[in-house]
Amino acid sequence: MSSNKKISKTKIIENDEIEEKDITTKLVEQRNERQEINNNNAYNAIKENSKKPNKDKINENALERLLTFTEYTNLEEIKKDKDNLEDNIMKIAALYIAKNASRQGTKDEGLQLDNINILQDYGITICKDGKQKPIKGGGIRKSKKKQADELKTIDFLIKHDEKEIGYITAKVTSGEGGHQDNVLGEITQFCDWALIQQNKDIGKKCYVVLYDSNNTSELINEIKKKYKNNNLIITNTKNFKSDFINWFNNIYKKE
Repeated sequence: MSSNKKISKTKIIENDEIEEKDITTKLVEQRNERQEINNNNAYNAIKENSKKPNKDKINENALERLLTFTEYTNLEEIKKDKDNLEDNIMKIAALYIAKNASRQGTKDEGLQLDNINILQDYGITICKDGKQKPIKGGGIRKSKKKQADELKTIDFLIKHDEKEIGYITAKVTSGEGGHQDNVLGEITQFCDWALIQQNKDIGKKCYVVLYDSNNTSELINEIKKKYKNNNLIITNTKNFKSDFINWFNNIYKKE
């Protein structure tokens, strides 16, 4: 039986017709397509020269991680090592499907906390928070569901004789890239909030950015210069004790 139903041609969506849902869908599809192209480019680069693939077509940091994990100096060696073919396939697969350590921030926070909560001789304890959220423009709110005007949760509270005297945002990054950029953006937001919030505080409080990274980024140095403030400490786990005690003795106690 024939049908008179016409097959409609794909409509070109004009910018002013795109709804939010359409934009999201298009962005996701575009990213997935771009990733597929990148995968094929990397594959072809390896196929053309597995000993030294075209660096413009690959992620050099990822290649370095692969070679370190498999204990080879280049991909050509992996390809030629037929005796360990099965083991190498599993190692390469493991790198691809392993959980991302940067998504396991609670473990990093636990290690940071263990190494900074060492000031009991001063009557100071540092404890995990995770409930209080800074509000853009100043203020702190306890809420379960993140609201539009809230920043990232405060990670640790600093208490002196059970009285809150400080807030810590804790960050860990390794290497450069998008994740580090996001972290530095969150640090900047926390610093902006700290400068506003300290003017609303009843009693002296400190605001700490605890940033541990194996990459000495120029951006973090710029942040330190931009946000030079007596009650704002930008430090790392190693230097936290000395930096905090300096604030505690020279600013807090002299209030």
